[in-house]
Amino acid sequence: MENAPVAGTRPRERRRRLITGAIAALGLVTLSAGFLTVGATSAGAATSYPDTFLSTASTTWKYSDNNTDPAAGNSDRLVWTKAGFADTSWKSAKGSFGVKNGGTNIGAGLTIGTRLNQYINGTAFPDVKTFHFRSSFDLTAEQLAGVDGLRATMTYDDAVQVFVNGTKVAGYADARVEAAVEAERNLVYAGTGGGDPVSSSFTIPATALQAGTNTIAIALYQDRESSSDAYLDVKTLTPVLKPTGGPVLSDIILGVAGDETQRNLAWYSSTDTTQVAQIGLASGVVAGAFPASSRTVTATGGPTTSGEFNRFATFTDLQENTSYVYRVGSEGNWSSMYSFRTQEFEGDFNFLFYGDPQIGSSGNIPNDTAGWADTLDVSTTAYPDAELLFSAGDQVETAGNESHYTAFLQPDELRQIPFVATNGNHDVGSKAYEQHFNTPNTDRTAGPGSSSGSGGDYWFIHKGVLFLDINSNSRDYTSHTRWIRDVVAEHGDEAKWKVIAFHHSIYSGGPHATDGDVEDRRNVLPTLFSELGFDLVLQGHDHSYARSYLLRNGEKANADEAAGADTVTAGPGGVLYVTANSASGSKYYDLQSQGFWWLSVANQERVRNYSAIDITDEEITVTTLRSQANGTDKPVNSVVDKVTLNRAETPDVDTQQLQVTVPQAAAGEFIWAVDGTNGLVDLGTAVESGDHYSAEGSINPIRVTDTRLNGPQWSISAQVSDFTSGDESFSGKYLGWTPSVVEAGGDAVAGDKVESGFVSGDGLSASSTLGSAATGHTRGSAKLGAGLELDIPVEVTDGTYQATLTLTALS
Repeated sequence: MENAPVAGTRPRERRRRLITGAIAALGLVTLSAGFLTVGATSAGAATSYPDTFLSTASTTWKYSDNNTDPAAGNSDRLVWTKAGFADTSWKSAKGSFGVKNGGTNIGAGLTIGTRLNQYINGTAFPDVKTFHFRSSFDLTAEQLAGVDGLRATMTYDDAVQVFVNGTKVAGYADARVEAAVEAERNLVYAGTGGGDPVSSSFTIPATALQAGTNTIAIALYQDRESSSDAYLDVKTLTPVLKPTGGPVLSDIILGVAGDETQRNLAWYSSTDTTQVAQIGLASGVVAGAFPASSRTVTATGGPTTSGEFNRFATFTDLQENTSYVYRVGSEGNWSSMYSFRTQEFEGDFNFLFYGDPQIGSSGNIPNDTAGWADTLDVSTTAYPDAELLFSAGDQVETAGNESHYTAFLQPDELRQIPFVATNGNHDVGSKAYEQHFNTPNTDRTAGPGSSSGSGGDYWFIHKGVLFLDINSNSRDYTSHTRWIRDVVAEHGDEAKWKVIAFHHSIYSGGPHATDGDVEDRRNVLPTLFSELGFDLVLQGHDHSYARSYLLRNGEKANADEAAGADTVTAGPGGVLYVTANSASGSKYYDLQSQGFWWLSVANQERVRNYSAIDITDEEITVTTLRSQANGTDKPVNSVVDKVTLNRAETPDVDTQQLQVTVPQAAAGEFIWAVDGTNGLVDLGTAVESGDHYSAEGSINPIRVTDTRLNGPQWSISAQVSDFTSGDESFSGKYLGWTPSVVEAGGDAVAGDKVESGFVSGDGLSASSTLGSAATGHTRGSAKLGAGLELDIPVEVTDGTYQATLTLTALS
């Protein structure tokens, strides 16, 4: 998905709130073109602040583009970021700066003002690894005393680090820089090659500034030696005035917590002060005053990437069917009062699912915000008892852009109904996602982020449904698999349904369906989901609606399932995948014309959608509706698609049942019957063979998927019990097999043939290998099968016999 350049500052509303704080202390504020003037009422001249202390376009920069380390020969790697560094030999110009294979159009409507030298030899790849920039700005003692910091807005490609007076104040997509040895960090390839330039905002704290001249230095990194472009534009560097009274509280959001008896809270504060969250009964509100009887929870938190401070708190021990009010802050500086209500803690419930809001994607933040707010209003009005607001991810267009977050968090529903956040590819590039959303039971080592990006998987239980939400930006399948297995092992037995959500849809109908990274996820995840018994998968990313057939191990579970069926019944391993269309209307993708085998329903009308998901003990119903009319025949809340998922009775998936009928001998006639119902292995038609009866068949194939690093050894073995029929039995040693690799992959090999023990030996009554892979095998998936041979002595009493084949995996 594309990254469009956008302004990274907070909207004017937030700036006005900060200025208002200054009015209370200093008495007079005048805002005029070019300068913000704050006049003290007591005495002294007014303190003036420019609209921006510097920018790329209006400031002359010294720069180096010759692929050299500016600190070469100096023990201090950051000497070039400080005052007094000799940069007289460097080039000088105003920006913006960039390279584009000799051109000036960098994409996304941006133009390079000053072209840098792209290539080390000046004519062809490899690229210069790192470009270095230096400039300065002046700050008087009076100006410094009146600010909490300076807020910068910057557009860049690919990675960047920013220093002021020798101190690092910002870094984006710079994980590879930080991973390099210290002496090499000035000259290294870094970044992710994520497409068009992106914009971010950050605050230079007052502690990094000094009265007088301040030196700013920037390292701009190419992500590889064949990168086509690089770009840098420091748009603004504006003052963040010190508020008076209490800090400005913003970005309050009510989040899902560990279960229905809890709620998580998150908010931002302009300054780092001790703060709390208070909760009381709504019935205790008298004349608009917060209830005198309330509970107080101390908040935790720290600095954010935007130069503010986040706070987290959790309300516990809530009672069912109760209305509450809450507020955050501290004595004398409280937020507004908000409310929510709990419902019954057991039984049926409904929640709402939304596709990528991606505020800012269209380039028109007000329009995106209005669409998002309208979808929330339409959906919660139609479903007033909805218990969760569930996002498919990509809450914002640009991960570090706080104006996008401010717009996304504008609707009041986000402070009334618990929100379930998902980490999308437009969210992951900054720690802002982790700082805005207080997610429960989060393991940051599963689907990990980076030093500058958000990561982690989390889970919660709501009214008997186990929900898992994973960071699909990470393709660290080992950590995902470990975590998912652990959570299901610990909590799966508590759940009547299991739902997993992630951003990158693996069964959609739009352009992302054929992306290489999506295909990679599609090759790995479905078998895990089927094995662990997940029922529903919720996804986004492709900005169109899609509903899969029931899939088992990445294949159509029932060849006879009709497209668009309104009811589907899942057998063991059957999973339903749903991909949400845009909830805000900020971006739509067309469906691919060829279609895909997994699509039961696909829809793209370029109108906003949401899905209402109803859950009972017996079924899950997913109803997808339009929150925006599409002509008179498809009004608001008309249905796009509706499907009800229920489950077939689940057999024992850890064993396979074998059934054989020993016939009664009759002259000139031999009869054999095989029960072909689900879960039984068909041993075919018996024939008389001299001194015994014989039957042949095959096991239900076993699929093995191993994506662990370093390819540790594994094997699958099996052992059969005795065959029994009432009080009669015969030994399992009479069963033999010939293992085979039905579908090759992951260097899997078949086990040795085991002869029936009719003549000699123990047959399959002794544990025998079906298949294995040696240490160091490649990652992949294989399907193992085996032909069965059963030789039964003629003296066995006639009847229908069954045995259990137990399969064991060792690694």
